[in-house]
Amino acid sequence: TDIPAVTAMGGLPPALPPPAEGASSSGALPTPPPRRALEQTTVTARARASTSAGSPLIDFGGGGPGGVQAREVNAFGAGGSRSATFHVQPTPYEREEVLQRAGSSWHVGERTVDHQSVERHHGAIERRPGLSLRLATPEQETPIVEFYRFWSHYGGKPPPYVVAFVNSRSGNQTVASAIKAQLELLLRRNFSNTDGSNTFLAGEVCELSLVRENPRHIRETILRTRRAIGARSMRFLVCGGDGTVTWVLQEIEESKHECPELFQGEVDPPIGIVPAGTGNDLARSLGWGPKLRRVSDLVNYVSWMLNSANVPLDQWKVELTFDNEQSRLPAAFSDPLPAAGGKVKYTGYFQNYLSVGMDAAVTYGVERARSNCFGRCCFKCGVGKICYACQAYRSGAFCCCCARYLSVRGNKVVATVGDVSTQVDLGRVRQLTLLNINSYGSGRVPFRREELPEVSPADGKLEMFTMPNACSFGFVMGFQCCLPKVLSRASSYSLEFTVGEYFQMDGESWTVKEGCQVYIERNRQTQMLRPPTCPIGIWVGRQDPGFWHHTTPPRGRSGRLSGLMTAPGQQAMA
Repeated sequence: TDIPAVTAMGGLPPALPPPAEGASSSGALPTPPPRRALEQTTVTARARASTSAGSPLIDFGGGGPGGVQAREVNAFGAGGSRSATFHVQPTPYEREEVLQRAGSSWHVGERTVDHQSVERHHGAIERRPGLSLRLATPEQETPIVEFYRFWSHYGGKPPPYVVAFVNSRSGNQTVASAIKAQLELLLRRNFSNTDGSNTFLAGEVCELSLVRENPRHIRETILRTRRAIGARSMRFLVCGGDGTVTWVLQEIEESKHECPELFQGEVDPPIGIVPAGTGNDLARSLGWGPKLRRVSDLVNYVSWMLNSANVPLDQWKVELTFDNEQSRLPAAFSDPLPAAGGKVKYTGYFQNYLSVGMDAAVTYGVERARSNCFGRCCFKCGVGKICYACQAYRSGAFCCCCARYLSVRGNKVVATVGDVSTQVDLGRVRQLTLLNINSYGSGRVPFRREELPEVSPADGKLEMFTMPNACSFGFVMGFQCCLPKVLSRASSYSLEFTVGEYFQMDGESWTVKEGCQVYIERNRQTQMLRPPTCPIGIWVGRQDPGFWHHTTPPRGRSGRLSGLMTAPGQQAMA
């Protein structure tokens, strides 16, 4: 195996053929490179003492000898730093360069999509106030090393092959590159079975930005890895927000449709999350926490993922039908398809929630405000709530007497359970929300205490609630009180808007200028990873690990951390 090619593609050759007949199906990679050669060629981690007080936290080196690019990450700054040098062969598929934006929009199929929507969909990572970029020390990486050493000594079922998805060329590239560097250090390692007959690779990092050059990059990575690891299982770790998780889930489904023989008799590869998006509602509900605080905490996330439990999650399909083609829908929607009566239909997918009205209008305004200087300063300084308050005022959320209500035809929604359809009377409301999990609007739980035990993320039903005015919206978002009542719990919904409205799907907002028909139904059931409860994950307030299994009774706490992120490397293995 050519070592530079293995390095460039994240641990596997770019076009690895399927295993030959009679080959071992134990999950070992064919003809793996020697451990020492792989470490010297791929990752060189060394401890060093730095006396320059003003050394930069992240430092990128120039081109290396022989056309090989060398990238150096100075991990600790002054006073005993650690660096990681990555030598990457400059192939057409892996180039260390910054993607150039084409104006303020991207072209997706026949549509023009705002570049911010595309970057969020492609896993753009933003730098948050207080985020530490220092990589983990070798001592802090001990849990990962001990995990593989334990298996090498005692044997058993091979550990899963880990594929981490990260976009190091969108959003804040300094933060994203540090995250990618830490994941490379954790996953680019070899381990052997008990008798040393087979050598395994822990995992690889998939660069999401390469889809700009090759739209099939993620799908090809999944299929190539599935062929290479044989009977060994796969687990995915997505660094990004809720939209990025949806994107990877769709690529898994397309991979199964393209090569069903590779996935016979097994469920979808489960997904863990590094919360690097904006709302991170799915990560909060599962127990991955509200946000990544330190790059070195990736040791904890990888350790959790290796010991996580598989939990099911329903994925939902939403169809928007218009009289005319829409030019600016989010990147999560498909290209238009013809519908009955000469209309056009767009299809999208979500796992968390779909909302129409006040909250979508506020989110839409905030996303636009973040593109100007004032909005960026608010979020960089950690006072993004000011931006939300300003946009709530501008969108008319505080208007009472002159407020515009939702233009739902007849104020009725058709809810279907099995073969029985009923009409739900909404009345005059300003917001309509369909929710699948116990997290909404960056961690709020809008369900009442007596209703929460009946909510499940994998029961094939969506809960619907409404908000009649700005006061109810403010109480839910600001004080978690006066919670709305669940109006319906159904497996599909159908409604129609007579004029344009603001929409929001898993935190991604958009607006349409004309009325449309909306149909929501269950698409399929996916597999997610819930962190172990010993050592415990991160759950806040009424969000509880029992929500995903319904075997753990609620603890009855509110407003406190039920699990704290310990220092990297200090967690015991479950």
